[in-house]
Amino acid sequence: MSAITPAVEFAVRQFLGREAMLLDNGRLEDWVGLLDEVILYEIPLRISARKREDEFPKGAFRMHEDMAMIRKRLERMGTNENWAEDPASRTVRTVGSIFVEEDEGDDIYRVHSALTLYRQRALDRAYEWIPARRIDRIRVEASGECRLVRRTIILAETILQTPNLAVFL
Repeated sequence: MSAITPAVEFAVRQFLGREAMLLDNGRLEDWVGLLDEVILYEIPLRISARKREDEFPKGAFRMHEDMAMIRKRLERMGTNENWAEDPASRTVRTVGSIFVEEDEGDDIYRVHSALTLYRQRALDRAYEWIPARRIDRIRVEASGECRLVRRTIILAETILQTPNLAVFL
């Protein structure tokens, strides 16, 4: 296991800030460049339950994507068949409450963060506010470069107020 140094924490924070900027500016191809080839991007289904341990049914996901599926999604976004994001959403991501801890494996860290996503489309006056917690596995290379290996997004809402979840969180 690798120790958490100030340089590692700085690299992780810079990575998360850069990632948010790329996504907010629609630079999805550049964003994919931040992902590890073995990426797993998942949003487990959350249900209302009396006990927290019962909130996430095993094997039930809103999204469960690997690199091939992410690339297919981006390919589709470049066509006229992308109704969910035509016109593209305007977004602002705020990432905070960042906590870095050691994880299994060399140079991979478990990173907890809170995310709020502001999203507005077309001429609509209405907007969406999507709060979530994220648990990331981030590889920090000796050069300080980071790669996202895995992202699990825990949505605060059990019933989404958004008509689609076509943006990356």
